[in-house]
Amino acid sequence: MLSWDSSYSVGIQEIDDQHQKLIDFINELELALGKSDNRETVVKVLNGIVFYTKDHFAQEELYFRQFDYDKTDDHITEHADLITQVEKLVYQFEVNGTFDIPNVIEFLKAWLIEHILGADQEYVSCFKENGL
Repeated sequence: MLSWDSSYSVGIQEIDDQHQKLIDFINELELALGKSDNRETVVKVLNGIVFYTKDHFAQEELYFRQFDYDKTDDHITEHADLITQVEKLVYQFEVNGTFDIPNVIEFLKAWLIEHILGADQEYVSCFKENGL
């Protein structure tokens, strides 16, 4: 299970809350592994991750444009790549009924933490200079 750590904070409550919610989704997916009816739960959680992540990314991207963030294009590309990967996983699971869920969980954990500690930290000064 992944726990929120203060080192993940970008210092903007709205964004930190959203990141914590994404961690909750990943943990929910991990919990689904132990359930007998996990197929339905896995699909539900994966779809929740996709929808919530899209909303979170849209909010960040709105701020990028609003604040004229200089790394907007690179950051949006990272966002789009993750969404594409997760949507493929959801489709694969819905069609085939299986994939390596533990590896997917580890991928999501690693991507989220690396993204928060890397690309997201880079926008903090821009966001704060613009009043967030």
